[in-house]
Amino acid sequence: MGLTEQVAKFITTIRYEDFTPKAVFAARHGIIDCIACALAGAKENLSDILVGFARDTDGGNAATIIGRGLKTSAPMAALVNGAMGHALDYDDINHVLKGHPSVVCLPPALALGEAVGASGRDVMLAYMIAFEVGAAIGSGMGVDYADDLGWHPTGPLGTLAAAAAASRLLGLTQEQTAMALSLAASHACGLRENFGTMTKPFHAGNASRGGVTAAMLVQRGYTAATTGLEGRFGFMHAFSGGRGEDVNVPLERLGKKFFLEQPGVNIKKYPCCGSAHNPLDAFFDLRKEKPVDYRDVEAVEVFVDFDPPRSLIHSDPHTALEGKFSMQYCLAAALVDGQVGLTQFEEPMVMRPEIRELIPKITMRRNPGQEGKPSWVEAYNEVRIKLKNGTVLKKGQHRNEEGPVLGVTPEGMDTKFRDCASRALPAAKASEALALLHNLENQPNVTALMSAVSGK
Repeated sequence: MGLTEQVAKFITTIRYEDFTPKAVFAARHGIIDCIACALAGAKENLSDILVGFARDTDGGNAATIIGRGLKTSAPMAALVNGAMGHALDYDDINHVLKGHPSVVCLPPALALGEAVGASGRDVMLAYMIAFEVGAAIGSGMGVDYADDLGWHPTGPLGTLAAAAAASRLLGLTQEQTAMALSLAASHACGLRENFGTMTKPFHAGNASRGGVTAAMLVQRGYTAATTGLEGRFGFMHAFSGGRGEDVNVPLERLGKKFFLEQPGVNIKKYPCCGSAHNPLDAFFDLRKEKPVDYRDVEAVEVFVDFDPPRSLIHSDPHTALEGKFSMQYCLAAALVDGQVGLTQFEEPMVMRPEIRELIPKITMRRNPGQEGKPSWVEAYNEVRIKLKNGTVLKKGQHRNEEGPVLGVTPEGMDTKFRDCASRALPAAKASEALALLHNLENQPNVTALMSAVSGK
């Protein structure tokens, strides 16, 4: 039995009870965070465009579009909700998947869960299955997949994760599930060249839709290979550029040790690319020790654990979306505003004169001696600020990879949810939704939850 069929066996046979309490704890945080980010993203321009597209091209009524007060088909809801959840780049990350797990695991599970009347427990199970499948396959990819080849892992791996969630909720057989994975593999894509535009969030939405579509087509009799992951011309070989993939690695942990536990779910503090977070943490730690007036700054050096530019590809951003993928803007905003939140990524903020003056003073480079090595080999970032009086301030930050939930406390998670939800929901609806999410596994279906977050 090859890798695709083994993964399909895992998808079709694992039970909710097989997951540990820590894995369920992580899943709950990822689910709450994903819906929070989708509610905040529901008011973005890209969401207006996608909702208009849904209205013009789709007449379904099976699944809710979060925060927008309408229903559509399951594939279309997965597309829009996935893109909205990633619109602000505020959603969770996972270092094995090397991307954003929840926006490709939850939208398919919610869309099909609502469409087929699944219980909250089944939706949570589908989410957890998807998370494990995406991370497991990611663990066996060649290093160039997430580095030099230009793929945005959320897109390709996310399509497989979405197919896993969808296949479980539709009750596909093991053979059908293997076909759904293979069909999803032919749908997978996502290029880092599009970072800083509306297309990056589309990667998450397209992956979510692709996984749902693959499972629904196979359920109707559509066929695909059952070796789409490990085959000579399959997903792992093709997306790794034929270099360094190992089709045996995904099975070393799948169903034995949970990726939800370690490295877990990393909840974002800042609504920008995760590659900027450790330097931002270092800066804010430094600021606690020594307040810095941006007008006194002569130069800033940022040492990172990847060869620039990688994901942070905009050294001179001119739009809010480009600013999310700019170390220069993120640190300039931190210096000027003393915070990096949703407000810092509103359109006029990037072009402020004081920001434009700071951006050329900020440089980013790889940690000395690590140049040319794969990303994240070393877990260290450092910020050095040279003041006009000659003083040099510096602070380092090690990357934390101890799961199951990183970056936020349970109370902080609720606060982030309420803050994000306030952009689309009245406070009472946000509280109702949060209560349902904290008790999701005991809900007979997701109807009440989707009604609470619908934005009607």
